[in-house]
Amino acid sequence: MSESQHRRGDAQDRTGVRQTRPSGTRQARPSGANGTRRPSSSGNPKKRRKRRKKRSVNSRIGKVLLIVVIVIAFAVAGAILGTVFGILQSTDMLNTSDVLPDSYTSVIYDADDNEVDKLHGEENREYVKLSAITTNMQNAVIAIEDQRFYEHNGIDIRGIMRAMAENIKTMSFSQGASTLTQQVLKNEVLEREKSLSRKIKEQYLAVSLENALKKQLGSKDAAKKYILELYLNTIPLHHGLRGVEAASQYYFGKHASELTLAEAASIAGITKTPSLYAPDMNEEESRKRQLTVLQKMLDLGMITQAEYDEAAAEDIYAHLVCKETAEEESNAKHNWFVEAAVQQIKADLMEKKNMTAAQASNMIYSGGLQIHTTMDASMQETAEAAMKNDNMFPAGDGKMDVTYLISVLDTQNPDESSNQSHYEKKTTVTSQEEADAFVASVKEELLDETHTLVLDKLTVSKSLQAAMVIMDQSNGEVKAIVGGRGEKPGDSVFNRATQALRQQGSTMKPLAAYAPAIDTGLLMPGSIIIDEPVTYGGWSPKNWDGKYIGPTTVRQGIWHSMNVLAVKTFMMVGADTAYQYLLDFGFTTIDERDKAATTALGGLTQGVSVLEQTAAYATIANGGTYYEPMFYSVVYDHDGNVLLDNSEQETHRVLKETTAFLLTDMMRDVITKGTGTKAAISGMNVAGKTGTTNDTVDLTFYGYTPYYTAGIWMGYDSQKEIINANNAYLRIWSSVMSQIHYDKGLKNKEFKKPDGLTTRSICSASGMTPSSLCNSDYYGYGVTSDYVTTDFKGSTGGGTCTMHKSYTICSETGKLAGATCPTINVVLAVNSDGTIKGKPSKVPEGKLDINISATCDSAHVSSGDDDTNSTDPGTTDPGNGQNPEDNLWNNEDFGIQ
Repeated sequence: MSESQHRRGDAQDRTGVRQTRPSGTRQARPSGANGTRRPSSSGNPKKRRKRRKKRSVNSRIGKVLLIVVIVIAFAVAGAILGTVFGILQSTDMLNTSDVLPDSYTSVIYDADDNEVDKLHGEENREYVKLSAITTNMQNAVIAIEDQRFYEHNGIDIRGIMRAMAENIKTMSFSQGASTLTQQVLKNEVLEREKSLSRKIKEQYLAVSLENALKKQLGSKDAAKKYILELYLNTIPLHHGLRGVEAASQYYFGKHASELTLAEAASIAGITKTPSLYAPDMNEEESRKRQLTVLQKMLDLGMITQAEYDEAAAEDIYAHLVCKETAEEESNAKHNWFVEAAVQQIKADLMEKKNMTAAQASNMIYSGGLQIHTTMDASMQETAEAAMKNDNMFPAGDGKMDVTYLISVLDTQNPDESSNQSHYEKKTTVTSQEEADAFVASVKEELLDETHTLVLDKLTVSKSLQAAMVIMDQSNGEVKAIVGGRGEKPGDSVFNRATQALRQQGSTMKPLAAYAPAIDTGLLMPGSIIIDEPVTYGGWSPKNWDGKYIGPTTVRQGIWHSMNVLAVKTFMMVGADTAYQYLLDFGFTTIDERDKAATTALGGLTQGVSVLEQTAAYATIANGGTYYEPMFYSVVYDHDGNVLLDNSEQETHRVLKETTAFLLTDMMRDVITKGTGTKAAISGMNVAGKTGTTNDTVDLTFYGYTPYYTAGIWMGYDSQKEIINANNAYLRIWSSVMSQIHYDKGLKNKEFKKPDGLTTRSICSASGMTPSSLCNSDYYGYGVTSDYVTTDFKGSTGGGTCTMHKSYTICSETGKLAGATCPTINVVLAVNSDGTIKGKPSKVPEGKLDINISATCDSAHVSSGDDDTNSTDPGTTDPGNGQNPEDNLWNNEDFGIQ
């Protein structure tokens, strides 16, 4: 081997680069002991050294570049792995419960456990088991969304590669290759934005979820079916619909178990772009998408060609239901009772479960609750029908009340806390056209280029309104409620039965005056109170008929609705005691300012609701035990656990049973001969009390039978005088309650009379057993016969009356007779302080103003024909042997007509 050949061999060994030879030469074999080439002796040595040096530099540069590339590759891979690891490390592990839907439709049941309504918030979701969904519906979503669903372990590698290629091509993350498992996670757990971070979390959690479910349920097939069930119940299907059951009912008016293949394919096709592919949005695009789903099912062997042809030929658009049309959305979806129940449940969730108002509302409308109410559907229907019947109302003035609520955005104000203004505008109109014109005028006033409409709401109601509540007094259950006259104008509208605070007039008398007076033993039905002009602090109450009839029993004071007697009784009880009784009756809107005599006549600071007033009367009807009005019995959460339980409601005693019965017995007279005769129910015992406020602004009646208690209010929202009412409110009450008792086949029965009562004659002045003098009281405090409690001792204790005594009076001065006085003998009831009980503040003509604290010292001249020593009371004796019930003043000069 030549020297040059040896050097080339050396160069090849050092650089690692194989040198080429000209074609036709032979490869020299190595020689020498170590197998290396021998140095060649031919060629230019200087040139050979240059070439070797150049090759050595290039070799070093190549090595450096290779090392740099390797380092960069490892760095990038490390960064990617670090990012992924960081994302995964920040990803919370899932419990299988985390993927359950968080929004379900709540269902309302009546007292007989019949489904009567449904509630849903922004999402209308009704959860159903996979077995309640047709196989075609299941296959349709698998075909169009995840055809390898039963094969992969949560992520679809082939789908991911396809999506990556598309994303690189478009330089975006528009393609996700999400499996059904991933979509469940996206719908219920993860945020909705398209990002690499969310996608990595989604894929990781999808694999984790499927593995966890496989272990929990025992097999991959069971895990897949459960995921498919979750998906079919969480899928968004436009109009706020969630899940195929809600969509099936909305679009086609049927359950998911009843869908045809064509209908199932249509629903499955919605998911890609709901606003475009929903069958009621764009029929042409929906049809195209439906056929795409069907073709996919055919290609995958899920359906036959014949099934495809049949489904493709079916015109599903001809029988779309789509329940909520634009016209229907302006009407109420829920009746008065359902909304009242929702409000009570919301309050209880806030109080008992420490929820915020927003949390409570979300639970009610999106928690999938089973709400069992106390509503009697037939009673609710009867009450609503009466309120919609214009023939039952007095002829109005042809006017309607308009309330227009409008919110306006100031677009030039960037502060979101102050850039909206809210207005409430009211007027009275005679037609809908006038109402529309009013709205237009308000918008013209408030809106311009920089002030835009946010939202508005118009409420038009007939001027004369009414509200009614019906309760079962035995347990406090509200059975029916109507918050306004006519058709309910919408949802979440003003409920006059629960929200309106109105003056209740004379219906407050039994609660604020007579109930505490009888319960504390001050009065009995036969007790006498003088009906006369009185003044308290500058206020002088007057009777509704403008008359004063002197000594009057409590019983007559109630059935004849006498104001003076009620006020006197209230003052006798004391404002503090009366106020406490009202609190015990469940009133929540009274305050310290109502510790006033006007309260006896219903003159309250704020007023009370029809609901609370009805509950107070139900307390009397229930023998004195109070139940808070109850709109629901029990509420179950989505999993069937008890969320709220009203079955063991707390109660408290307000009145003795004897007091409640005595009030009931007296209020029966209101119906039989008093101010409430128009509220009578044929063949049924009724007790109650009418109420009318000043200038006939409010008309009320609260009454009860042995079965139910009902209250009704009638008036104008604007609080103006009711013209020609003609007892319409009493007739409505009677009509509704008569129909209810007839429909239920309820037989008449007596109000339960408790032990501890007896009937006996009592001295009206002392409340004790009458003496021989009691029936001859000069001022009319005679003897009455009525119910009393067996422990009633009157004002001076038990035994026979010692209050009545006979006095010899000067017939001219009214003082105790002197030696020369013309005299008459009178019987008077005298208090321990020497004052005469029952003496009117203004003595009527024909009666003496007697003063037994002084003796007459006048010199009298006898006419010779006066019988000054006569002891015959004659016409001055109001008793005169008359029947005790008639032992009242009956002098025409004293106001009797």
